[in-house]
Amino acid sequence: MEKFKVNDRVRRKPFTVTLATDPLAINDGMSGEDQVTTYQARGCIGTVKTLREETTLAHKESRERSLMVHVLWDNGTLSYLGPEGLEMA
Repeated sequence: MEKFKVNDRVRRKPFTVTLATDPLAINDGMSGEDQVTTYQARGCIGTVKTLREETTLAHKESRERSLMVHVLWDNGTLSYLGPEGLEMA
């Protein structure tokens, strides 16, 4: 059932960022005609350190939604993420 194991190499799922070309457009409110630039980036790579299950799980919630993955990223930071935000590297 669990997709990840300790010491697996993982990557954050690819994400898309959209930025306004004109920085003043943000203050004026964005409209559909404003110029934007969209970047798609691959996520960081790291190693699974531990898996933990949240104890505040409601009765009707599934076990998969309560699973948290503790990841040590290659840049030295640590974070907890849900399995839906990660993919195998």
